[in-house]
Amino acid sequence: MKKLSLGLGLFLTVVMVVTIFAGCAAAPKAEAPRDTTITYRMINLGDATGPYAVTIGPQLDGAKDFGKWSNETNYIPGINFDIRIYDHGLKVESAVALYKEAVTSSPAPIITNGALWSTVAPTLAGFARQNKIPIIDATSLREVVIPPGWFWGYQPSYEGQVGAYINWIADNWKADSKIPWIQKHYENRKPRLALVAWDIALGRANESAEAKCYAAAKGVDWVGSEYVPMTVGDVTPQLSRLKDKVDFIYIGMFGSAWQAVLKKADELGMRDQFIDVGTSYFSPLEIAKFTPNLANNNGALGIFAAGWDDFPKQIQDAQLKTKYSKEFGAYAVGWYWGDLACEVVRRTAAKVGNDKVTGQAIQDMLNSGGINGYKPMISVNTVTWANNASLVKMDGGDTVDVRLLNGYDPKVLPADQADKAYIVTKGVPVPGLLPGGKDIPAGCK
Repeated sequence: MKKLSLGLGLFLTVVMVVTIFAGCAAAPKAEAPRDTTITYRMINLGDATGPYAVTIGPQLDGAKDFGKWSNETNYIPGINFDIRIYDHGLKVESAVALYKEAVTSSPAPIITNGALWSTVAPTLAGFARQNKIPIIDATSLREVVIPPGWFWGYQPSYEGQVGAYINWIADNWKADSKIPWIQKHYENRKPRLALVAWDIALGRANESAEAKCYAAAKGVDWVGSEYVPMTVGDVTPQLSRLKDKVDFIYIGMFGSAWQAVLKKADELGMRDQFIDVGTSYFSPLEIAKFTPNLANNNGALGIFAAGWDDFPKQIQDAQLKTKYSKEFGAYAVGWYWGDLACEVVRRTAAKVGNDKVTGQAIQDMLNSGGINGYKPMISVNTVTWANNASLVKMDGGDTVDVRLLNGYDPKVLPADQADKAYIVTKGVPVPGLLPGGKDIPAGCK
């Protein structure tokens, strides 16, 4: 009986073990979690090899690197970006052909830029409406934002930026000015302003009836507009017409070209005759790099961080891996575009779902006022879109900084730290000078 009990126990034990292993073998394998990440394509066209390349090339690379960083850090949970770069070399035919190639690729992009080129922007604005793919771009040319459509410019209007400079001039032209150059040159008369710009859409956009009327209303004499070719040659005729007749110049070109104008002004004995300030895309740090001994009294309207030390660590780390030296802030502007476009996608996805973001859905979100007071990376202002033209806001109003190099000594400060020599005027109002704008003087024609 004892042997029978032992045998039965052994048999039952074996059966139990076999059953357990059989059950384990039969159990279904746990499935790996499904990857539900959606990848959206965005397009950046620009000049990486032509006349704009010094300034635009870094922006293109910055936007692309933002996309990589965004994906690696899961910046928008569940959404990745494929930011494609196209180099049009500042050729209209190439820009149009590349845009058409980009928007007909698969998968279709949900956002493009406007080729970072005012000359071709109006053409692309029309295509954007046809293709139902919004454009987010630096240009705020009146031809692309009026009437409102599918083109969203993130700078203040060109007319408004000129008006901001006029406001700064009017406020500072006085005997007890805090600006050293004005203290030295002040006379009891109206200050004199001229435009010196490229002879292209980007340059000519700064000259408008509204801006001239605004200058007159503010007591500033608009004494002339001089245009130069994109490849700046001998500008003696243009500068000679302004010699001894101008106090302030508004710059309508990139720093890589303006430095050639400053060299000629120096040859003509004119460098100390004027303060020169450029738009929000202009970088005085480039002037400090190219012509360090002529950089003082050069400035810009500021909507981006002033210099390297103000950039977020992720941008600094990424830029140090590129060929771009620290004084070239254009690389960081590419991250600005990427972050702004990313926020547009984020807010659209919050409305329609991660997997339903389309160009039309983005346009609907933007038209509903979905971007209101957003501050992109490296921005010192917030962005609010109204009627497609960006209203930059600081200190509660539509304003920009004006930054002017003063006392800059290249023997003391390297070009990438030239921003430490800025005199900064904060909160300079940007007037509404687009057609129908609230600040256009009465009777202006």
